[in-house]
Formats: sequence, C-alpha cells, structure tokens
Amino acid sequence: MIFQRKEYKFDTVLARYLVDEETGAVSLTLLPSDRQEDAYDRRRTWLEVPELVRIGMDAQAWQVGSLVHLSVRGEAQGNGAGNTLKYGASTRQLRLTEQCRTGDTVTTRLRGENSLEVWHRLTWLGAAFRVETEVYNAGAEPVTLDLLTSFSLDNLSPYCTAEAKHLRLHRFRGGWSMEGLHTVEDVEQLNLATPWTYSFPESERFGVVGSHPAKRYFPTCAVEDPEAGVFWGAALSAAGSWQMELSRDSDCYSLSGGLGDVESTSWSKALAPGQRFTAPAAYVAVGRDLDAVCRRLYAHLEQAAKRQPESERDLPVVFNEWCTTWGNPSHERMLALADALAGTPVRYLVIDAGWTNVIPNSFGQGGNGDWEYARDRFPGGLRATARALREKGFRTGVWFEFEVTTKGARVYEHDWDEMHLKRGGHVIVTGDNRSFWDLRRPDTAAYLKEKVLDFLRDNELSYLKVDYNGSIGVGCDGGDSLGDGLYAHLQAVLAFFDQLRRELPDLVIESCASGGHRLTIPFLERCAMASFSDAHEGPEIPVLAARLHRLSPPRQLQIWAVLNPWQTLREMGYRLASGFLGRLCLSGGIDGLQEDQQALMWQALELYRRATPIIRQGETTVLGEGCRNLRHLSGWQCVLRRSGTHLLAVIHTFDQPPAKISISLPVGNWHLVGQLSGTMTAAPAEGFLRVEQMAEHCGAVVLLTDAKERNEAT
Repeated sequence: MIFQRKEYKFDTVLARYLVDEETGAVSLTLLPSDRQEDAYDRRRTWLEVPELVRIGMDAQAWQVGSLVHLSVRGEAQGNGAGNTLKYGASTRQLRLTEQCRTGDTVTTRLRGENSLEVWHRLTWLGAAFRVETEVYNAGAEPVTLDLLTSFSLDNLSPYCTAEAKHLRLHRFRGGWSMEGLHTVEDVEQLNLATPWTYSFPESERFGVVGSHPAKRYFPTCAVEDPEAGVFWGAALSAAGSWQMELSRDSDCYSLSGGLGDVESTSWSKALAPGQRFTAPAAYVAVGRDLDAVCRRLYAHLEQAAKRQPESERDLPVVFNEWCTTWGNPSHERMLALADALAGTPVRYLVIDAGWTNVIPNSFGQGGNGDWEYARDRFPGGLRATARALREKGFRTGVWFEFEVTTKGARVYEHDWDEMHLKRGGHVIVTGDNRSFWDLRRPDTAAYLKEKVLDFLRDNELSYLKVDYNGSIGVGCDGGDSLGDGLYAHLQAVLAFFDQLRRELPDLVIESCASGGHRLTIPFLERCAMASFSDAHEGPEIPVLAARLHRLSPPRQLQIWAVLNPWQTLREMGYRLASGFLGRLCLSGGIDGLQEDQQALMWQALELYRRATPIIRQGETTVLGEGCRNLRHLSGWQCVLRRSGTHLLAVIHTFDQPPAKISISLPVGNWHLVGQLSGTMTAAPAEGFLRVEQMAEHCGAVVLLTDAKERNEAT
C-alpha cells in the first residue's frame, strides 16, 4: 500500500488526510499540533501471526479508510451486513477527485463508479470542526442510499504502530430523569479486539430510534488513546433518529456517525438524477482530556447564544408554576406569585400546562391541540394576565406542546386524520392517546401559525415553553422510507422553531421533551434554554445537572428548585444550591414561605445574580464520590466552575458523607466573596477549599475571586 499525506494546520489542530495512491481512497485523522510528530507509521502486514505464517498468507494489517461511508441499494454490502454497512462496495469505490482549502474550510470531492459525487467539507470553528457531507446523483438512473455518514475519523489511534488494543469508547447514556450517564469501555470489553485475521468487519453500532434524540444515548461520544493521552470526540446535530459506530478496521479503528441506516432506523433515501442530499452536520474535536473535548464540541453554541433576545444577557431566573399548581394555574395565583417575587432577580413567570380547557385529572395534558384558555381561571384571557404581570416587572411565559394533539380536543377526532402523521396508513398514537401533527403539510403549518405564533403575539406573551412528551418511533409515511419521512417531518419542526424566532425576535424559547430528551444541538442552537430533566424535587438533581455540563452549556440547562413552606432550611438550601449548576428555575409554594425561608431564598437569588457570569461562560470540573444509583446516593459532590478570576464551587452531600473534605483549588490567591452554606462551613486556605461540618443532604455554594490576578489585571 502506497499512500500520501495531505495536512492542513488550524491553530492547535492538524487535519491529516491519508490518500491511497493505488485506490484513491481518502481518510481523515485529527492530531493536536504539538503531538503531530509523535504519530507513527504503522506495520503493513501481520507477519508475526503463526496461523498466517504456516499457510504463507501475508495479511494486510490496515487500510487507509474513508472520509465518507455509504451503501447504495443493489451494490454489494460487504461482510458486515446486520452489524455494519460501512464496508461495502459503495464505500470502497469512492475515489478522490480534488481537494482544496479555502479559508478555514477544506473541501474534498469524491466520486464513485455508480455516478455518485460526494462533497465533504471540514470547517474550523476555532475550537472544533463542523463536518458537512453532501451527495449528488450525477448519473442518468435513480439511486437509493441505505447508509450515509455525516463524519468519519479513521486510523485510530495514529500513535500506535500495531494493534490499537487499548482504545476506549466514552459514551453518554440517557433515560427519563436519568440523563447524561458517562460510561467508558475498552475495545476488549466491546469485543472489538483483533482476532487471528481480518475476515469480517466488526462494529459497535449504537444510537436512537424516534423523535427523542437523547433517549438511551446522547449523540456525543469520544475515543481515547490512554497511552498517548489523546481523545477524539464527535457530536451529531441530531433532531431524531441517529447512529454512531466504532468499527475495527484490522489494526485500526474508525469512529463514524450520522442518520441511522436502513438496518437500524429504517432510513433510506432515493436520489433522482440531478438530486442532492446533505447529511446532518457533525462536530469533531481532539484534545488531551474528555472535558476539554466536550467543551470544544459545543463551543459553537456561543454564537447561537448571541442571537438570543436581549433579556437573556444576564441569565434571569425563571419561575415556573408547574410544581405549584400541578396543572391548575389561574390569573389570581400568578399575581400572588409575582407579589412574592417582587424585587428578586426573577424575570420570567411561566404558566405551565393546564391554562387551557382540559380533561379533568389529566395534569393539563388532555384536550391539547385546540388551545383555548380556561375562562373560569383566566376570565380576562391570557393577555390580561400578561399585562398585569408586566406591570409588576415580569415577562409572562406559557406552555405549549404544539407538535401533538391529545384526546379531548376537537382536532384529535378522525376528521383531522389527514393532518396527523401516519405509519402504514394508520394515525400514529403514543402514550396516553397522543397523536402527532404532520408539519410537512401547509394546512398544518398554517393552523399552528394561527394557534401558536399569532396567539403568542396577540396575547403579548414573551416566553414559550415547548414541551414534547412522546416519541414518534421508527418513522412515518410520506417519504422514501419510514426514516426519511421522520427526518423530513423533523426538519419541518425545526423550520417552525425558526419561524417563531424570526417573526417574534424578542421571544424566549425553552425546549423541553419530558425533561432532557431533546438536549441536542439543533434545539440548543434555536432555544435560549432547555429542560435538564424531569427530576423536579429529588436528591438526584445536582448529580444529573453535573453530568450534563459535558453535553450542554450550563447557561442553557434549566434546573428546578422547588420550594415549599413545609421544607426545612437544610432542604431548601440543597435545592437552591442545585440551581447554581445552570439556569435556576424556581417553583413551588413560594407565596406561602415563612420569614426565615424567604430570607434564605432572597440570599440565594442575590448570590445567583453575582454568579451568573461564571455560569454563562467558564470551565467545569466535577469532583466527588457519589454512586450511579440516583435514588441511593452516598458521599459528596463538588462542581468547580472557573471563569477568569472567579471560581464557583457548588457542593452537595448525600448519605454518609465525610465530616470534612479539602478540595484542591487552581493556582491563585483565592478569597471568599459570597456563599450560601447552611450547616456547612467552607473557606479557602493554603490552596484548598476547606469544607467542614458536613451533614447528610446539605447544599452549599461558594463564590471565590483570585485577588492576585485581579490586582495584576487592574
């Protein structure tokens, strides 16, 4: 095998393309620029394998790989079918035709024997790369794709001369109120270690099926070479079904991902002559530790944050009445809550599910789709409530689950079937009688514009909580496949979000999907905030929130702190401290708090106001010795978040914590400038944060400043 290197330098990263001069295949690997000389030339054959020596076989130890993996229906799918479609004839026949760099983008053009042309664009964003893959049918006959990857990083690890048997795969699992669990497995645990010779490609294929893209896995992962101390990470821009694969390629490994293929998500796409299709974008990064790589994968969201309404600049606190009325909000109760919050940093008051005429005992979910306000509880309409709250200094928000209808609504009945998604000709129904609007239809889009967008404008509402409590599943009719129908529908959903942003530029949008099932890039790009979880009041809240710092900027993680008169000050402190791990969202009976409870809430809110610059922009380190069983936590957790000369420490104790701990601080002359500590005491001393008098189920917040750096900067 004869190959050449094409290398492009971007700040601290080197993009290395390998081109097989015999076949024209081309692949991509990323290297930290200060480690590029450490990358080795690999062995070419497996000469030391006794079984091969005896039969005189000289097996190739690795291949260049491919920038893009695709599978065209009717072409040989390779020996991996049922496990992976990456290594069939459609991929093997791709040939490099040209490559050029323009500014921060490297464009690579490939062509196959089947008249497909592929454009692969790698764009440097300053911390990570965005990858875009486009396919064009340049032939005279239609072509059906059964697989198309958004990205592929091959030849992992470039720091190995032979078998890369020590690599590790880092993934993040999801689940309702169990979001963001980090897991790590080496290739031997995944049963991807190299056998005696290379006959069948092996792959760990994982992902999500349906319209909850962060269901069992988040579309973010990383491969680690622990001996070299390098991580390669990837995040997909997934609004629905997706897959990633870690595949063994002889001595090497290939990490790829994109839309789920025909085998895993029933996705296929027919391209007529002259037709193009672009896969969802992906983001890839390389770094020395997992936290750094994850920060880089999501760093581009900073630009999206700058496009949010002006009211978002200082991260105001939210109050949502869901855990106050549990589906029974009213005009009078909203005004009482506003009076209790007067003078605090709370600026958004959100009316959650139940403001409409709903079925009794449905927690505000029944009758969804008609969206007519309950006249007995809002006699003047929502406009009157919004105006009354604005006079008290608050922006009014409202809950919608606008992508679905539920039993009890007129639009749920059969005469509206054509406007709902179908599978096999039948309306798709999930959960408690929930059906899905087909947003690809112009009449559905017009209905939602009137009932949602125009309603928000006419009622002077400036905050929208978008809920989404069920998954469509494998797909829907109306596309080239069930998966293609789902993809097209979700593109229409995103277009409606864009329309809301465009026509109501001051509207603050919160994304919720039974909590964190939509904590993915397409929704984080469009929404000011996202629900971190449906964990409203449990002890697991700070653990879930800390997990998610790797998967979303904390400024977008809306975290519940439910306060009620029957709680002890210790319990209130625990919950309030949790809110410092993201966007603080209050709820509960705060209009009935006692004087000492009110004082604690006010103290926390004032400290939160001072901490918002660190929450908005900083770097997180999570320490502690808790456990994975969220209902039986033990020990303690400390989240350190640093931004320049300021450091925020959020500490929680669980069952059986130690009496005291010492937490190592970054180098600096740290001084205490504010705290919310309850029964615990915390203070910096000799390079450590000394925390004492630790008791079970306590929360503390400590705000520090580096006096030395501050004075030097001054």
